[in-house]
Amino acid sequence: MEDPEGRLTTMTAQAPEHGTVPDREGGHDPLSAPPERHAWDVGLWWDLYFTGTMLAMTVLALLTGPERWRWATAGLMLAVIALHYALVRRYFQTGGAEPSWVGPFPVALLLLLPTLPAVILNPALTFLLIALSPLAFMTLGSMLAVPTVGMILIVPTLWSGLLGRQEWGDVGISLLINGTLLAFAFWFGSWFERIVEQSYERYSLIEQLQHSREEATRLSEQAGAMAERERLAREMHDTLAQGFTSIITLAQAVESEMDTDPDTARRHLVLMRETAAENLAEARAMVAARQAVGVEGGDLGSALTRICGRLGRELGIEVTPTVTGTPEELPNDLQVCLLRTAQEALANVRKHADADRTGVCLAYTDVGVSLSVSDNGRGFDTALPGHGNGLANMRHRAESVGGTLDLESVPGQGTTVRLTIPSEETSTS
Repeated sequence: MEDPEGRLTTMTAQAPEHGTVPDREGGHDPLSAPPERHAWDVGLWWDLYFTGTMLAMTVLALLTGPERWRWATAGLMLAVIALHYALVRRYFQTGGAEPSWVGPFPVALLLLLPTLPAVILNPALTFLLIALSPLAFMTLGSMLAVPTVGMILIVPTLWSGLLGRQEWGDVGISLLINGTLLAFAFWFGSWFERIVEQSYERYSLIEQLQHSREEATRLSEQAGAMAERERLAREMHDTLAQGFTSIITLAQAVESEMDTDPDTARRHLVLMRETAAENLAEARAMVAARQAVGVEGGDLGSALTRICGRLGRELGIEVTPTVTGTPEELPNDLQVCLLRTAQEALANVRKHADADRTGVCLAYTDVGVSLSVSDNGRGFDTALPGHGNGLANMRHRAESVGGTLDLESVPGQGTTVRLTIPSEETSTS
């Protein structure tokens, strides 16, 4: 961008905090490329070129021009080199930020101070513009560089005309040629400055995009970690936690049955051992798979029969599993959803229902599959806020597979939990 004085405001690109990152195709990600170099930071080659050119001008000053001014003009050429390294080089590489006490106009005057007298004394030194012109444009911008270069081109020509060294016709032709060159230099310099400005804007946008992508990646990782924690929490609640609850309930029953009913106590101990073994197997499978553990053998009906039989033996009540329709092979996520919903519903029967009869029905239909768990227990008022995570987990599982969960309960008349999962054809129609 340009400042009020017309000079291109440059800036030093900041290095990203990361290096180049390979992309998926094995190349390199342009958004993670090494830091861009300053547009005017042309490196060692510029220093060699400028120094070599000005040293050549020094030799030219010693070999040409009025003999009495040769050492003076050579000294002025060496002064330009010293000025470049002491001030101007750092000035254009920092975009005018350093040194802070000098601005573009003082820099222009400092460049003219040694060069203009040298060219007036020895016109052959006009060749110094092949090094001084790029320096002026890099340092001052086109609005100020063109007048600076113009002074070096025009003033010596006018001076020669005033002193009678050249005919005024020749002076006019020289002024016309130099004026044309300056006009072209102004147009070309302004066009190049716009390109540099657009490059900075592009770099700024790329840098912002990089920061945005890093933030999106961080948020995505956080969301993924949170989703994984929630998934593990649901899995542990619906499997391990329910198993431990069953073991605790059985242990309490055994404590009261050891002396009065040893046979029942032994039966409950067997159930405790089976439940603990299943919990251990479930935990190992979860760690190994790092995802929801599927139904063993893919037989959902047998899995439901097994958990119904365990609950019946544990509570001493009638728990009847039923499968209707033609069983079909369901995807793992649907099987897990149906099984976990049944486990959670039966766990609620154990903890809250005080029922003596429970039914679990798995129905395969033309429009999908459904699961219902009903009991004749105490029921509850569904309008009241619930406690715990069981119902929320069941609803979340239902939504995750595109199903719906319905809850029906009346105080004193039992409870029915119904999960309905439509088939793919039904859900897309």
